[in-house]
Amino acid sequence: MFDELLASVRARVNRYLNSGDAEDVCHPAGLRDAQALLVVAGELPGGRFARGGRTPLVDAQHAAALLYYARHVAGSTGDDESDLSRAEPLLRPVSDRVPELTEQLRALAEVPAQPVRLSPQRVAVFTFAGSPLHEVDAVIAVTRHAVRAAVDDGTDPLPLRMNLAEAQELRYRRTGEVADLTDAIDTARAVLAETPPDDSMYTNRLTTLGGYLQLRFAGAGNSADLAASIVTLEQALSAAPADHEDRPMYLSNLGRARLTRYAHVSQDLADLDAAFELIRSAVSATPVGDPGLGGRLHALHQTHRLRYARTGDPTYLEAALVAAYQAVEATPPEHGERPERILDVGATHLDRYERTGDKQDAAVAIDIARQVKRVAPRDHPLHAAARELLERVRR
Repeated sequence: MFDELLASVRARVNRYLNSGDAEDVCHPAGLRDAQALLVVAGELPGGRFARGGRTPLVDAQHAAALLYYARHVAGSTGDDESDLSRAEPLLRPVSDRVPELTEQLRALAEVPAQPVRLSPQRVAVFTFAGSPLHEVDAVIAVTRHAVRAAVDDGTDPLPLRMNLAEAQELRYRRTGEVADLTDAIDTARAVLAETPPDDSMYTNRLTTLGGYLQLRFAGAGNSADLAASIVTLEQALSAAPADHEDRPMYLSNLGRARLTRYAHVSQDLADLDAAFELIRSAVSATPVGDPGLGGRLHALHQTHRLRYARTGDPTYLEAALVAAYQAVEATPPEHGERPERILDVGATHLDRYERTGDKQDAAVAIDIARQVKRVAPRDHPLHAAARELLERVRR
């Protein structure tokens, strides 16, 4: 993570030098990155010794100091003196180890006197999923520039602002910082507030916002986010015509949100029953070959399994096993979630073994768990889940 954070902080400073875009360099995300960089550098072996060369800590101090100084000269939201006070103690220990430091500070000090040089671009944000942080930040910067350009030339900026929300969500997936996801939620909410209900993108934007809220619930655990997600997804489903091509997705998304609330918040049977009806309807409305079918069958399997756990009715257990196999069959071999869905087949066989004592079910569960354990990296949650499954069989 050190290298990625260092590259991100340096790239933000360089973008400011090249563009003069104060919004980019003063955004709180940059401050969070600099603080995280200093923490990570201090935890590296030998990273605390800033003597005799460019250690990781020296590099981190240098990069963070330049970012703070850039924020100071850009006049970050009236907090410029605090930024300068952050920069000064970092500049002192690196001044004799970075010969180019004086020139770098001089160049940053001259930026406000130069005209802003924006580089608006329309970017396919989804293609940057999994990209390093500095690349995601560059996408955020050029998309912000594109929004400004659209406003200036009178074209609709809302699609570009939704692209910005998508890029901010990608940033969250890299950093795990809930504040990054909150940026995406705030952007999506603002766009939705300006989107008329009869706009063709209205239901899509509702669904996107609902997904972000559910993701924040998973990251921060605030049940209010999950409740808001459910309301938003209900609005999307209500606004979609019965023949809307994305209606199965809207049904599934709402069903999964209700299932999440049942499992992690309410334990209310009404949530579980609603989830089952919504997800079953989504599966029924999804044609064979649709890329979303595997995920919807997986959700149906989870619903049946939770109903079995709640009631002990073996009918639900059998239905869960059928849906688990169907989910694997509908999932392409290269799909990232296929191993998890295969392991679910094994876990459901184990549930049946624990109910009936049928050793054939235990044998299938063991075989599947061993297969998944072999292919999953040791630090992957699936490796631990497969090991747990094997331990359950032995008990």
